Amino acid sequence: MSGEPRSALREAAFVDPIATERTFEQAIERIVEGIERSRLRHGDALPKEATLAAELGISKPTLRQALRVLERSGLIEVRRGAGGGIFLSAELVPIDLLRSQVAAEESLVVETLVARRIVEGGATRLASIAAGEEDFQEMERTVALLAAAAGARDQVMRADAAFHRAVSRASGNRSMQAAMRELARELAPIRDAYPGSPVDDEHTLDVHRRQVEAMRGGDLDALDVILDEHFRQLEDLFASAVGSTWRKLFATTVGKLPPRR
Repeated sequence: MSGEPRSALREAAFVDPIATERTFEQAIERIVEGIERSRLRHGDALPKEATLAAELGISKPTLRQALRVLERSGLIEVRRGAGGGIFLSAELVPIDLLRSQVAAEESLVVETLVARRIVEGGATRLASIAAGEEDFQEMERTVALLAAAAGARDQVMRADAAFHRAVSRASGNRSMQAAMRELARELAPIRDAYPGSPVDDEHTLDVHRRQVEAMRGGDLDALDVILDEHFRQLEDLFASAVGSTWRKLFATTVGKLPPRR
């Protein structure tokens, strides 16, 4: 049967909202629960992406990360274009395939966070050398916006993104800017997974202030220390969310990265 899920079973929301870290793993659990609770059959449609994202309380990038895992596992099919949607492909949940695909997706997240160290670290160091006074003033403006946004998660995320774009532009290197844009797209669902807190906002603000100060002063050694602290913030959150530690997920690879000079 195609079309919307059985209306008699859809009085309530299809999925329950995610209350803690909004990771793609938790989104997968909620969607599987919704499929079974709604008694969907092969070919039945799940709610649209916008509906699922709203009910789960997550962004579309995070939802698409979860749907990608579910599709690779053979549970659903995502059809694009006219007549498209999300459709059930199997009536038995392939638990073993889901576990392997979740593990594969987690590995991709680790790869992205390691790549961030290389790409964002390189762009920041280049910007510290190439930036002019107007570039530094723009960075400081975004830091001020971040300070004003404290406590408002959406505004904090936008101000943080604006800061990183300002740093990227200050590098004066179009290839580096393109790499930073792609990195931002890959980081979006990872950043979205964590709700943040006033303490996290204050820490991010402090890091950005110290980063600009080190860049202005051309102190690359201090900048390296600040960037490592900055990168560790998201890496630690991800490691904790998947029940692991920074040392297990990142220490070996990060320790083998070539020195920055």
